[in-house]
Amino acid sequence: MRIRPIALALAALLPVVAGAADRVTRVEFTPTPAPRSEAEQTAAYTRSNAIVHYVDGRKRVFPLEYRVLFRSGERIGGSEAGLITDRHGQPLLRSPADEKGAAAQGPFHSYAPDANSLIRVPDGRRERLFLVTHYEYHTEAPLAAGQGSMELYAQLPGVMSLAELRQDRARGTLAARRLTNIDMNGIGGLWIPCAGSLTPWNTHLGGEEYEPNARQFEHEPLEAMNLYLGTPGRKAAEGGANPYRYGHVVEVKVSPQGTASVAKRYAMGRLATELAEVMPDERTAYLGDDGRDTMLFMFVADRPRDLSAGTLYAAKWEQRSGEHGGSADLKWIRLGHADEDGIRALVDRGIRFSDIFESATTEAVRAEPERHKDFKPVFVYEGQGGKRAPGSGAKQEVAWLKVKPGMETAAAFLESRRYGALLGATSEFTKMEGVTHNATDRKLYVAMSYIEGGMLEGQNGPRPQDHIRLAGEAKDLACGAIYEAHLSGAQKDGAGEPIASDWVAATMQARLLGARKPFGQTDYGALDRCDTDRVANPDNIKYSPELRTLFIGEDSGNHLNNFLWAWAVDGGAPVRILSAPAGAEHTGLQVVPALNGHAYIMANVQHPGAATDLKRYPEDIRKGLRGKIDQRGAIGYLGGLPALR
Repeated sequence: MRIRPIALALAALLPVVAGAADRVTRVEFTPTPAPRSEAEQTAAYTRSNAIVHYVDGRKRVFPLEYRVLFRSGERIGGSEAGLITDRHGQPLLRSPADEKGAAAQGPFHSYAPDANSLIRVPDGRRERLFLVTHYEYHTEAPLAAGQGSMELYAQLPGVMSLAELRQDRARGTLAARRLTNIDMNGIGGLWIPCAGSLTPWNTHLGGEEYEPNARQFEHEPLEAMNLYLGTPGRKAAEGGANPYRYGHVVEVKVSPQGTASVAKRYAMGRLATELAEVMPDERTAYLGDDGRDTMLFMFVADRPRDLSAGTLYAAKWEQRSGEHGGSADLKWIRLGHADEDGIRALVDRGIRFSDIFESATTEAVRAEPERHKDFKPVFVYEGQGGKRAPGSGAKQEVAWLKVKPGMETAAAFLESRRYGALLGATSEFTKMEGVTHNATDRKLYVAMSYIEGGMLEGQNGPRPQDHIRLAGEAKDLACGAIYEAHLSGAQKDGAGEPIASDWVAATMQARLLGARKPFGQTDYGALDRCDTDRVANPDNIKYSPELRTLFIGEDSGNHLNNFLWAWAVDGGAPVRILSAPAGAEHTGLQVVPALNGHAYIMANVQHPGAATDLKRYPEDIRKGLRGKIDQRGAIGYLGGLPALR
């Protein structure tokens, strides 16, 4: 098997045994082959080795191993992983009823673990290890009456757990010894928690993805969160869940005693937050906005290590080239400044969409142009729909909006995407997912899982703007890309005012592109639509400065089995290091470079064998393979590495 380099010239990388001769100069990974057998298609596996080269010319081979800490529904220390509860901690036993009156039967355990943050907390003379894990959603459950099942995306509240881990220092293995749900009652519950990051000050930041469409939920109940609150059937104005309470960054701090405190960071805006990634200044953060027709946001806090107040910006793509995934200069449009107490007070008072905007249809504007002369057209992802628009791909259409007098701040921080579009920010990004940074080279990496729709040249349709015009074959671009942005200081916003950060993304270009399935690639991946030997539809990404490597987890509808890749940013092709069961997504990425002589790549397997992720495949795949997959989500890690510093 050919060995490909993954990182070069690593500095002061310390293996288990210290000493001058044990200094590491570089590390290589060998690739894991793509699945060929049914056994490989239905399980998570790695065949990769880490080959570590030392300063004295020696090299050692460390076989990687994927190890599961626990799975959805597993009981650890009296608690069940991923158990979905109400505000009192009681398991939910029924889903909301659909339009036909059918409901799913609980209790429910989310099969979709997403973000991980392994947090090391000093406790006197010792150090305790805690793992914060998001569970994004539950896939499906049997109907309460009769045969069949119900898809449950966005039908239940979210959940986040805190596990205490124990390390075997000799072998490097980790084990969960205690697990509890993190209490979300103080923030009104948790909504579709997606990816996350560990801040420089050792707290967990998680995103609430696909914010509820407040325009729609002004007129119907947000039943998923009503289940949590105990207010079934009530609209927000009647005491039910307020959609503006969801779609925010959530920060979690863990104490030495193993208790978690939680805050929603209302000043960071409200969007389909994939995650927030904080820069080395401990003030600047970038927020990925998932969905179609979305935006790239930047938040600059007033004070380091304090995300409660600051200024929110949205990016404008000023294209330089549409070739090879495109390149552009980025201009930043200032949306506003706020503190979270002020924004939370608006939500507590019951603010509604109609309090913020006047709105009109295209037909009304055409019929009475003078009356609507101050309205502007926007075409953006409107947020997660309810009964009229289920699923994360809610219908987009041109909306004519006008901010009501005095409501600019509310618009900026509670309707960040709509307001950004009104001010001219680019709203054509599609499936913007993970964000991570390389501080040494001052680079920001952004995963664009699918490039389609308004990002393509000549495909703008009804959109009132056309900032992104990418050339190339649509079938290649549909396999996604990794973009790289250069970070610098002395930048000004769109109005010419200085931006108070030295970590402002000034340019953006595609660095790594997927591609359609090549002719003749039939020995493996026969059902893949994108090249099995290239990254397809990147989602979760994390950069390791110790390895100078970007780890890329797929969430692809174009690979039957999704892969985790390691890509050396100094050159070379990505290397496949982990394969997931059919229908699963790679989530929970975090690189732990040095923990008592060992290193870890935290990596979860989300919704293995999920019906919605396998529905396009032939019946023998949907029913045959699916029945042989453990459909519980797996919280785990790649082990076997020596310490990386």
